[in-house]
Amino acid sequence: MPDREITCTECGTPFTFTEREQDFYREKNLSEPRRCKACRDARRANFSGGGGGGGERQRYEITCDKCGKQDSVPFKPSSGRAVLCGECFGAMRSQHQ
Repeated sequence: MPDREITCTECGTPFTFTEREQDFYREKNLSEPRRCKACRDARRANFSGGGGGGGERQRYEITCDKCGKQDSVPFKPSSGRAVLCGECFGAMRSQHQ
């Protein structure tokens, strides 16, 4: 299956939907993306957490319990539970899939 060129519905920029991405989307039973990566990332960053009203989701500054790096998370950390930066969280998730 060859790479496909898709036009972003958000910004109108064409982007490549690679063969590898197509396989991943099919394997996860996802519909093909309609937005480019930049627009998907921006949309994700502006996710409001429901309840209407829009706006930006509140973020909390943290120090990663694994690597010590400063980062922010979209939830209020609770005491007694480890909190990870985005990098460590992503690495942990990929190990468990």
